[in-house]
Amino acid sequence: MKHLYRPFLVLLIGLAGGYSIAILTPWTDGTQSVGTDERILYWVAPMDPNYRRDAPGKSPMGMDLVPVYGGDEGSQAIAESSITIDPSVINNIGVRTAKVELASLRPSLQTVGRIMFDEERVANLHLRASGWIERLAIRSEGEAVKEGDLLFEVYSPDLVNAQAEFLQALRIGRTELIDASRERLRALDIAEVQIAEIEEAGKPQQYIKVYAPISGVVTTLNAADGQYVKPETEIIVLADLSVVWLMSDVFEASAAQVRTGLTIKAQSKFEPGGVITGVVDYIYPDLNPVTRTIPVRTVLQNLDERLKPGMFMTVEIEGPARPETTVIPREALIRTGREERVILALGDGKFQPAAVVSGMEADNKIEILSGLSAGEAVVASGQFLIDSESSFAGASLRLQAPEMSTADAEAEGVGTFNSISEDRRSINTNHGPIDALGWPAMTMDIALAPGVTVGEIEIGTDIRFTLGRDKDGMFVITSISPAAEQRDHSDHHNMEPVQ
Repeated sequence: MKHLYRPFLVLLIGLAGGYSIAILTPWTDGTQSVGTDERILYWVAPMDPNYRRDAPGKSPMGMDLVPVYGGDEGSQAIAESSITIDPSVINNIGVRTAKVELASLRPSLQTVGRIMFDEERVANLHLRASGWIERLAIRSEGEAVKEGDLLFEVYSPDLVNAQAEFLQALRIGRTELIDASRERLRALDIAEVQIAEIEEAGKPQQYIKVYAPISGVVTTLNAADGQYVKPETEIIVLADLSVVWLMSDVFEASAAQVRTGLTIKAQSKFEPGGVITGVVDYIYPDLNPVTRTIPVRTVLQNLDERLKPGMFMTVEIEGPARPETTVIPREALIRTGREERVILALGDGKFQPAAVVSGMEADNKIEILSGLSAGEAVVASGQFLIDSESSFAGASLRLQAPEMSTADAEAEGVGTFNSISEDRRSINTNHGPIDALGWPAMTMDIALAPGVTVGEIEIGTDIRFTLGRDKDGMFVITSISPAAEQRDHSDHHNMEPVQ
């Protein structure tokens, strides 16, 4: 009998060993992943991967810690911060994405300017000898004159004496005396044509004529007929308006971006829609201590004189082109005050936040100094809903599509009836939290299902409503009633049809 039991015992031990090896050895189908195992290395906070613990627990924000398994450390950061949104929700909130591009931006400065006289085309008229104004030809400021027009005549004893000395030198015939007397008349600002008339007449002229040295308008008139004037008296100021200056104010923080030769575009209320172009002619070296701005000058042609001194203009100064850099649409950037970030679109409804550092803005685009690479996709519309008010965890709860059957699953809510649309097919309500859907308290428009109407419910009434899904998977109100009324479930589904 011992010989019979020995083979049977060996077979039994072999079967037991094989069974143990089969249990303890993981079964694979030839596609075993490399570098992963079931060991939990540590636990991290969903919103802060730097918060790590050796055991399960709560994060500082009160959220459950997430386990990190062996071999999965590299992808953990993405898994922790990314969320997945149902395609129907993406469509409802109007998510729009844009590609990160490489482009050369040309920044521009927006400022204001004012039209001024060209100071190089202004003439101030003073007499070089005391006398009396006679026969004034200009009667008011703003009058236009042309070069060579008579402005006024003046009687001055000093001018009469200078003429007499000149005539005496002519009679003597000494060349050096004649030249000296002629130079004195010129120094007294007597025109050459009048000197010739004096020489021809052979006697002094009592009244000396004063002519306009340039064409322009009279901006200052400090004289009248018979008025006694001295050399320091500013009698008339003429300004040529065929060329004017545009003086723009650039804040000191932007002064480094301005260069001479940059193109400017200016507009005024005087001519809506009209754009005047020019180039930066001169940058003044001093800073206005009151406005903290630096004046920038542009010379503008004004042959039709439509630009009036004192007129204000809106000015855009186009900066120099910058080297090619990474750019995104300006609306895609989220600024929180402490940091800047964007929402990356990873595809298949997945989104992830990315911290970035922004640079200059131009042409509705913004430069990204770090954090993004060309070719990535960012959310340009709807990113604030995805980003949520303060955390991705909250956004995930609100934007995940509820796992409800369109046929039999419903959720109830309570709120206030604020208004109804013109076609009476949707209402606006500020409702409380709807736990079945993971919705927080909010104000929103909700469509009414076919056959459902508000009936006699007045605006401002507290309501109780039931939400279901239509054939497109959208949430609609399947029943509605005043919250004060006590109705059973069947009453909620027997509302009068919409008229």
